[in-house]
Amino acid sequence: MKLLVWNDGQVVEASNFVRPASYVLQRIHTIGYRAHNLSRHILIMREATARLYGYMSLCKVEDAERIITKLLELCRVSPSLSCAVAMRLDPYGHLSFEVEMPTYYEGMTMRAKRLRAVSILAECSGELAQTSVTVALDDMCDSRVLGRGDVALWVDAEGNVVSRPWRPIFAIYRGKVYTPKEFESVEYVTTCAAIAKLDLRLEVRPIPLSVLLKMDEVFMVDVMGVTSFVTVDKRSMFYVNTSQIANRMEPHR
Repeated sequence: MKLLVWNDGQVVEASNFVRPASYVLQRIHTIGYRAHNLSRHILIMREATARLYGYMSLCKVEDAERIITKLLELCRVSPSLSCAVAMRLDPYGHLSFEVEMPTYYEGMTMRAKRLRAVSILAECSGELAQTSVTVALDDMCDSRVLGRGDVALWVDAEGNVVSRPWRPIFAIYRGKVYTPKEFESVEYVTTCAAIAKLDLRLEVRPIPLSVLLKMDEVFMVDVMGVTSFVTVDKRSMFYVNTSQIANRMEPHR
């Protein structure tokens, strides 16, 4: 299959697409050529561009849905596989949709590989959505822990765990779920809905790293699924409740 990009009305191969230097990003989960939670993604994109660029995105849900469906068909993505489509908007109003490599699984689920998290000092400036800056910062922080772990767990100057809209952090202790901050992101809202289906109690409160290391389970969520941590700073974690939460997350086939 060829990975393609819709770039301001033109369809090009992803290998020939030059990403803008600055952009706002929403990664959209699709399966069966259907984009899930698209209305919320569009709303967040509008709010983020208004805040960062001083204008509000004019992209309509129905237009985005039509573009995404056609693009997936052209790429010949198997309808049975989950696939992310990255929607980007730059400061000049240029819009693009990029099809990413499909995953092997169907719908939202827990990834087979559990990652080793290593805490690092990092501050969050409160972005509503991913941008070119946050993508680069995520990559940089994750690279800082290579050799010691797989992914960086952000901790602020006060020693509290940092959670972000596109990568919210959740911790479980004796059947109760904790998270440091509420968001309007698809990743956060989808997780909360799954937690509610299990009748688990969710409490939003600051989580010091010292407390997190005493938790039973810790996981993070992105738009394509749940990643359970096998260790946090070498402290072993379980994944029983995390697995149940992942199994109840939308979208389902």
